[in-house]
Amino acid sequence: YSPAEIKAMVEKQEESYGWEFIFLGANIDAIVTAGSMGIRADRALDYLADGKGTALNYKILSETIGTFRTTGRVDQEGLNEIRRDARERGN
Repeated sequence: YSPAEIKAMVEKQEESYGWEFIFLGANIDAIVTAGSMGIRADRALDYLADGKGTALNYKILSETIGTFRTTGRVDQEGLNEIRRDARERGN
């Protein structure tokens, strides 16, 4: 699929079904890449593709999805934890 096709699919799911999308990217510009597919910048995350970064992603996304299913909102603090890890350990 092209980014434009993905963007159309993302928009349909968001508008029709209330879906939320989170984009994880390692070794790319996650915000630019996610944006090209219609995913909001605050839902785009760079992460470190190592054992610690991957384990953190699974932990945080599990918690975030659970929270979303019960409250209908995405917990930004959890996503910020992934951002902090990438920023602090990536330098």
